[in-house]
Order: sequence, then structure tokens, then C-alpha cells
Amino acid sequence: MPIFNPMRPAYQQDPYPSLASLREREPVHRSTELNAWVVTSYELCDRVLHDDDTFSSDPLNASGPMGESIAATRAAVPLGTAPILGNTDDPEHARLRAIVNRAFVPRAIESVRPAVEDIAAEVLDGIPDGPVELMSAFIEPFVVFSVLEQLGIPSADRPAFREAARVVIAARAEGPSRLPAARAAHGALSTLLERWQSSGEVPETTVLGTLLAAVATGEQLTADEMLMTLIHISSAGNGPSACAIGNAVLTLGRHREALAQLVADPALLQPAVEETLRFDSATHLLTRFVLADTELGGRRIRKGELVYAVIGAANRDPARFFDPDVFDITRTDNRHLSFGIAIHFCLGAPLARIMIATALSALIARYGHYRLIDVQRGGTLLLRGPGRLVIAAE
Repeated sequence: MPIFNPMRPAYQQDPYPSLASLREREPVHRSTELNAWVVTSYELCDRVLHDDDTFSSDPLNASGPMGESIAATRAAVPLGTAPILGNTDDPEHARLRAIVNRAFVPRAIESVRPAVEDIAAEVLDGIPDGPVELMSAFIEPFVVFSVLEQLGIPSADRPAFREAARVVIAARAEGPSRLPAARAAHGALSTLLERWQSSGEVPETTVLGTLLAAVATGEQLTADEMLMTLIHISSAGNGPSACAIGNAVLTLGRHREALAQLVADPALLQPAVEETLRFDSATHLLTRFVLADTELGGRRIRKGELVYAVIGAANRDPARFFDPDVFDITRTDNRHLSFGIAIHFCLGAPLARIMIATALSALIARYGHYRLIDVQRGGTLLLRGPGRLVIAAE
């Protein structure tokens, strides 16, 4: 019987041999270590992510102590009952997404590209010559500033918003122990919201402007739902995007021929972005909760059970991708699942693609054929990326 243990250090360094073995032997695997089903084939991950009638994104649908704990935490903490786009199902998900989508039309996303490029240049200009730890010195601040720019949070309010958002997310994850800090954070956010509503200075084309207009016109969007949506978009954009850029830099650094191709031919930038997303996805797996007894890959799965759709495994499935373990920045058939699919396809995917491309372009312009000096893996079970990434120019 296969054993799946993603907590092993060897898995954290390189999960793909273990995932390939599991996919070949048992593509729908019951993990006693995780108390969950682990799905590793592209076809079955695609089915799980498409079938919203059977597989829910809302952890309240978990059975037993998990569901009870989540319900209790949500009821206790400020903003706990406000829905999060990534953890809701239709029709609530459709209602929220229809409002937010207005700020994510191609024209709106493309309009922030010059600002993102300026942010990359400004952050890089502040880094001295010599080896640099990219995650803390460049990637993380670049992503945070870019996401806040796209959200439309006024510059003077960004530090306060970032801190309050961090506290609220921690409270939803950790529960009542964070309650006093979460109450203070909720108060700070409410004060910011009052200022934004009265100032009239927030551009309507931004995410913040779109949400403010929806609240003002009574489009079934409460103030708490608006704040939670802002928090979710900012946190969902920061972590995964930073990991995706880190993975891209790391993968290119380990594939010198591909890096040389990209340095020589900037036209390969977009396919290179897609290949880095496929080859080592920042979103390592997605969670779903079973709404009714069902069969998947010949296995019987019960209502309330947890299913992990392992995106990293699906993206390396030889039944879907030719030579999937080969890193090829000229690959054209590249319908990876790194941004999800169907109704939960990542809202910020266009911005993430702009950020990854901008970061790679800026780094190559400065460091050229860079070399890796030190790499340490970070991330979590859900999110894969470097914790430390030191590079230097050749």
C-alpha cells in the first residue's frame, strides 16, 4: 500500500518523485497521516475542481471535529462570518465575484502594468551590488506593493491595512487566542473604511473603488463583506505570487540552458512564465469537502471528507503533458492548473502573470546569467516556495 507523507524533509525539497509514484500506483489515495483523500492525476484533479455540486470549497462542510472547530472560530472572531471568495460556493460565491470582477477586466489589470514595472525598478534600485537574498530584499516587497497598488488602497493607509489584514487572517486561522488583537484590527479597518467612504479620493476603477461603490448602492454587499474581500485578495495575492516568483527564479537558476535562452530571447518571457508555473506550482494543492457520497477513481468517498487535489502532481502528469519532468520554456501545450479552474479560477491570475513576468525581466536586466548561492525551502503543505533564495551575477 502506498504511503504519502508530505511532512518529510525530502518531500519538501522535491515532492515530484513521490507524487509520480503515488499517481501511478494509486491516483486516489486515502492518507491516514492527513486524514484526507489525495488526488494526483490531472484528469481527476480537473474533475474535482469542476464538480462544485459534489466538492465544496467551504470547510464548514467538513465532517466531525474539523467542521465544528471552523464553525466555532468563525462565530467567535471579528469578520469570521464574512465570506471569503476562495472558501465559498455558489450562489454566494457568484454574488461576490460578480461585483469584484468589474475591477479585474483586462483593461483595468493592464492599466497597473506601468506601476508594477516602476515598483520593481524602485525596489531593485535599493539593493546594493553583490549577492542578494531575493525573497526578503526584492520579491516580497515587490509583490506586496504591487498588490496594494492594484487594490487601490491609498498610500498613507497601506501600512495600517497590511497589519490589520494580517491580524484578521491569523484570527480566522488560530481562533479565540487572537480575539483581542482581532477586535482591535477590526476597529482599525472600520476607521479606514469610514475615511475611504467620505474622502471621495479612491478611483472607481480600482478594487477598493469598485467595492465602495457596491456598498454605497446597496448591491447586497455589507461593509464586513467588503473588508473581508479586500483582505482575502491581498493575502491570496501576496503569498502565492511571491512563491511563484521565487520558484521561477529558482527553476531558471537550476536550468542554465533555459536561462540562457531567456536572456538571449526576451520573446520567450511569457511561455517561460507559464512553464515555471507548471513545473513547480506555488499552489501545491487545493482543498475540497465532499457534499455527498461519491466515487472518484474507483474509490468510495463519503460526505464530509476532505479531498486534496494536488496541483503539483497534476501539472506533472504524463497522461496530460509531454515529458512533464522536462523544463521547457518553449512548451506550447501548457494548460496547467496552477491558478485553479472553473468558477474558482484565480481572480488575480492576470496580475500574477504580470508580476512574475515583470520580476523576471527586471532581474535578468540587472543580473543576467545569475547563479544560485543558497536555497532553503519554505512554504506550507498548501503553498510551495523558497524561504531563502540568494543569487549573484555571474
